[in-house]
Formats: sequence, structure tokens, C-alpha cells
Amino acid sequence: MVIKALIQRLTGEAKLKAVAENVATSCATIVWSKVNHRVHDMTTPQARGYVRGRAGRTVKVQLEQALLRNGIAASRRAKVSELAMQSLI
Repeated sequence: MVIKALIQRLTGEAKLKAVAENVATSCATIVWSKVNHRVHDMTTPQARGYVRGRAGRTVKVQLEQALLRNGIAASRRAKVSELAMQSLI
């Protein structure tokens, strides 16, 4: 675990996770308002897919702002986006 933590610190992985969690938190209310009327009638896998689909645009907008605000390279966008989606769902 010590080596894993060191590698994460050196690669900035911890910062990416923190930014992704902040993005997910800022998107949660918006996404919930988009999906809450439909997810109650779905199975868990269906609801996860539906939320993922409906959250995409919201996460993208919040993510772009967070990348600029935190000085994260655009090349890391896909990684942070996936981490944000995992945190959100």
C-alpha cells in the first residue's frame, strides 16, 4: 500500500481522484433532477446505465471547468471523466 500511495502521489492520481469527486458532487443534484422520475421503475443495472447516459453532458461541462481551475492537462480528461462517473453512479 505504501508503494501504491507513492506512485499515486507521483503521478498525480490522488489529485485526479479528488477533482473527480468534486465534479461528481457538483453534478449530483442536477443529474438526480434529470433521472429521478424514471429510475424507480428500473433494475439496478438499467438505472446505472440510464444515469450514466443522462449525466454525460452535465459531467462534461463541470469537468471542463474543473480541469481549467485545477490546472490539469487535457490529456487526463478521459481518466478524470471516468473517475467522476464512477463516483457519481
